[in-house]
Amino acid sequence: MGAARAGRRGAALGPAAGSGPPRGAGPGQAVLLTSPRAPAPSSPCPPTAPSMAALGEPSKFSQTLNGIPSSNTVSSGMDPFHACSILQQLKTMYDEGQLTDIVVEVDHGKTFSCHRNVLAAISPYFRSMFTSGLTESTQKEVRIVGVEAESMHLVLNYAYTSRVMLTEANVQALFTAASIFQIPSIQDQCAKYMISHLDPQNSIGVFIFADHYGHQELKHRSQDYIRKKFLSVTKEQEFLQLRKDQLISILDSDDLNVDKEEHVYDSIIRWFEHERNKREVHLPEIFAKCIRMPLLDETFLEKIPPMFAQAIAKSCVQKGQPSANGYTQRLGMTASEMIICFDAAHKHSGKKQTVPCLDSVTGRVFKLCKPPNDMREVGILVSPDNDIYIAGGYRPSSSEISIDHRAESDFWMYDHSGNRWIPKPPLLRARIGCKLVHCCGKLYAIGGCVYEGDGRNSLKSVECYDSRENCWTAVCPMPVAMEFHSAVEYKDNIYVLQGEFFLCYDPQKDYWGFLTPMTVPRIQGLAAVYHDSIYYIAGTCGNHQRMFTVEAYDIEQNKWTRKKDFPCDQSINPYIKLVLLKNKLHLFVRATQVTVEEHVFRTSRKNSLYQYDEVTDQWQKVYETPDRLWDLGRHFECVVAKLYPQCLQKVI
Repeated sequence: MGAARAGRRGAALGPAAGSGPPRGAGPGQAVLLTSPRAPAPSSPCPPTAPSMAALGEPSKFSQTLNGIPSSNTVSSGMDPFHACSILQQLKTMYDEGQLTDIVVEVDHGKTFSCHRNVLAAISPYFRSMFTSGLTESTQKEVRIVGVEAESMHLVLNYAYTSRVMLTEANVQALFTAASIFQIPSIQDQCAKYMISHLDPQNSIGVFIFADHYGHQELKHRSQDYIRKKFLSVTKEQEFLQLRKDQLISILDSDDLNVDKEEHVYDSIIRWFEHERNKREVHLPEIFAKCIRMPLLDETFLEKIPPMFAQAIAKSCVQKGQPSANGYTQRLGMTASEMIICFDAAHKHSGKKQTVPCLDSVTGRVFKLCKPPNDMREVGILVSPDNDIYIAGGYRPSSSEISIDHRAESDFWMYDHSGNRWIPKPPLLRARIGCKLVHCCGKLYAIGGCVYEGDGRNSLKSVECYDSRENCWTAVCPMPVAMEFHSAVEYKDNIYVLQGEFFLCYDPQKDYWGFLTPMTVPRIQGLAAVYHDSIYYIAGTCGNHQRMFTVEAYDIEQNKWTRKKDFPCDQSINPYIKLVLLKNKLHLFVRATQVTVEEHVFRTSRKNSLYQYDEVTDQWQKVYETPDRLWDLGRHFECVVAKLYPQCLQKVI
C-alpha cells in the first residue's frame, strides 16, 4: 500500500499554536457551518452559511471552490434540487459502502471507504493523486500521513453534505487537514470560527497558527485583536512564545491600544526575560523598531537598568535620525473619556436619533454611529475592557399615536476603529429597557418589559452572555418582575434596586437574595458604585411625584445613609442621568425652560454636568453644553467610555 506523506511547512508549532485548538472557542461548543455555495434554505439541502458581511464584518475570504466560479456565473438553467439529490444519493452510498472504490488510511490506522470521484471533486490534492499516473492512482488503498481520523471524517462529511461541525477541539486540526488537501472553503470556515472566538487567552496562539499556514485574513484579524486588547494579551504565557519578527509586527503599529509608551517597553522586557540568552542579541533591533523614544517619560528613562539602556543606545544608532513615525502617538494615547448620550434627536433631523459624545475637558462634541434600526430604550453597557454593548429595545413606530412597541432581541457590540455596530447572538427573550451588567467576566441582561397580551408587562427573566461561548443562557430569574430598575456590580455580585425591593444576585450560586431596602422607596432612580457604596439618586415615588433624594448604601456594613438632596428646580422639568466620569460621580441634567415673549411661548433646553464632592456632600456645576446643540428625549441614557476622536464624526 502506497503512502502519501502530507508535508507541513516548517517545524511543529510551539505550545501556543500546535496542532491543538485555540483556547476560548467555548468548551464543547459546536457550530454548524455550510458551504458558501450551498442552495438556499428552502431547498432540501443544508442552508447557506451566513457571510462575514452579513455579520457586520466585510470578508476577504475566497468565494470560489477549487477554481470553480461562484454560483452567479453558472447558467440560470441549472436545477439546484437536482444537485442536492445527487449529493444526497452519494452520501447514502457512502454510508452504506456502495460502489466505493478507494480506502483512505490516516493516522493511527483508521480507514475510510469512499469514492474517488467525490474526493477528486472536492480536493485538488486527491485529483492529482488519482490522475497523475503515479502508484497511488491505481491502488485500492492509500495512506495519508499527518491527518487525524476525526479531521478526515469531517472532510468527508463536508465532501458528501457541504456541512462541517466545528468545535474548539477540532478546528485547528481540521484547518491543517484542509490545508493538506487544498480545500480553501473549509480553511476559510475554520478561520471564521477562530476569528469569532478570539479572546486574550487564545489570540496569540491563533496569530502564530495563521502565520504558520499563511492565512492572511486570520493573521490580520488576530493581529488586530492583539493590538486592541494589548494589555490583557501581554499577561498571557502565549505572548512569550512569539518570534522576534512576530513581536515586531505587533508592536510597530500606530493602532496599538496603549495609553503610554512605557507599556510597550514593559512588554518587550517581559518577552526578553523568558529566554534571555537567545533574545539579548535582538533587543537593539526591537527597541529601534518598536519603541518611540519621544513618547517615553524622562523619569522613566532614568530608571531603566544599564543593560537595557545600552540596548536602547544601540537602537538609536541603528535608527539614526528620528522619523516622523517616531513621534506618532499610538491609538490608545488619543483616547478621551467621553459622555455618550443615547436616544438623542438632533434639532435638524426631526425625530431621528443621533448619539452625541461629549468630551467635557476639551468641550469638543462628536457623533457616534447610531444604533442599527434606530433602536430605542436599549440596555447599554460599557465593559471593563471598554467594549460598548447594546441589547433589546424597540424600533420606533411610524405612527405618532402608537405607544405599544414590539420588543426586540438584538444584541450589538460597538467597533471603535470602524465606528460601527457589529451584530452578536440575539437575546433569548426580547425585552425593552433591560439593564446590562458585567460580572465575573460575563454579561447579564436583567428584567425590562414587553407589550404582550393585556398590555405592558414587566419581566423577571435574566440571561447571561458568555463571550467565549458566544451565546446567551438563561439563569435564575428575579423573585419579582422589574422595569424602571437599576443594576450595578460590586465584588462579583449584582445589585438590583427598584422601589421597596433591593436584590443581590450571586452568579456562582445562581441565587437571588433580598437586602435592606432604601429608606425612601422610589422607582426610575439612578444607581452607581462609588467608594464601596451604591449611590441611589432621584426617582419617582408611589404618587408619581419626582424626587431628587440621594442615598448611599454601604455594601460592607449593609447600611443606608441619607445624603443631601440634589438641588434642582422642578419648574425646569429636569431629566437626569448618573455617570462615573474621571472617577467622580456626575449628574448629566437635561433642563427645559418655558418663557413667554410677546404672547408666544418659547422653549429652551440646557444640558449641564454636575460633579459630586463627597467631603462637602454638595453638587457643583462643572460644564454646560452649547445651547441647543441637540435635543434629548425623556428616555435618554448616558454612559461613559474611552473613545477615539479620529474615528468619530466631529460636531464642534
